[in-house]
Amino acid sequence: MATVVKGLTSVVNVLETYRGRDRVMRFLTYAAMFLGGDGRTPLQIKWKILSSELSGCRVILRLFDDLSMLLYNMSISFGRKEKGLLKPLEICTALFNQLYYPSEHIAWFRQKKILSGNSAPFSLLGLLFWALALLGEIAKCLVRLMRLNAQAKSLQKQRKLDRDSSHETSPQNIQIQENLKKLAAEKMDCILLFLQYSCDFINAISWMPPGVLWAQKLKSSTNGILGMIASFIMLYRNWPSSQNS
Repeated sequence: MATVVKGLTSVVNVLETYRGRDRVMRFLTYAAMFLGGDGRTPLQIKWKILSSELSGCRVILRLFDDLSMLLYNMSISFGRKEKGLLKPLEICTALFNQLYYPSEHIAWFRQKKILSGNSAPFSLLGLLFWALALLGEIAKCLVRLMRLNAQAKSLQKQRKLDRDSSHETSPQNIQIQENLKKLAAEKMDCILLFLQYSCDFINAISWMPPGVLWAQKLKSSTNGILGMIASFIMLYRNWPSSQNS
């Protein structure tokens, strides 16, 4: 009973936050998309309707995300605090993420006939900004992985030299081992992020107009699987720990 209550508490803690609820809705949107398949049967049509409605709900909720994104980008100075190769990647990613929201908003207002004009150009522009932001995130993951690997190799070299100079485990060696564990955890998190962004990037390109790489070539069920993988990673990385439950 205690285990069930603990599990329900974690779920409720997620659902009671805006970001947590959005991630759950995101996962369910892609799950319904997967189950909807090509929409040939009455049951598949119902799943596609559910997927569309959940997606539409998330679009409406994102109407209020501009300030949150702006505040976040301002907190990181739009990536200008970074050094080396990460700096231009951070700046570009921050700008693309910021520009995505107004593009989607205008497309939505035009689609609902609140604003006059064709929604398609702004829908495509929003999709393009999303894809470019994801590409930037993927590049950032690769750069960070290279840096983490370099740091790990340096620490392993130090540990080997320390062991060669002493038959016993020194305090320095213990500290090196702890640092290696931290690097391994950071590396795993970076790999998960890389997988998450890659799945979303594949979907973003697949929804582009025909002729752009693999655009319009993936099945709806494939988009659903990729979206579920990315959404599951988002939930996994942000799930409340037992200490916070």
